[in-house]
Amino acid sequence: MGKEHRRFKRAEIAIRIRLRESDTDIEASFALRDLSEGGLFVHSPILWEPGEKFELSFVLPGADREIHATGEVARAEDKYLLFPDAPGQNPVPGMGIRFLDLSAEDRALIRNYLEGPPSA
Repeated sequence: MGKEHRRFKRAEIAIRIRLRESDTDIEASFALRDLSEGGLFVHSPILWEPGEKFELSFVLPGADREIHATGEVARAEDKYLLFPDAPGQNPVPGMGIRFLDLSAEDRALIRNYLEGPPSA
């Protein structure tokens, strides 16, 4: 297997995220596993099909406001793994969600979180 190449820096994070289907009143809360400027991955036993769109919101640790975005399911993983510590593998089902509409302010908030505090 080759080395994984990502467009955006990604970081593991353990916070809650709210997803609301764009065309219904269905809203659910999930555990967010990782985050980048381009999207995120949520743990979920409930999976939507790739291409489905959501309104989503979450608050980053230390932030004073909620981030709002529109996202689309990029991939859904419905398997439990026998070896959950294998590199690059997700041990529980979930969905990769790509940001479609994210304000410049919210993107900057995510970027600042991913870059971490400035070094002294």
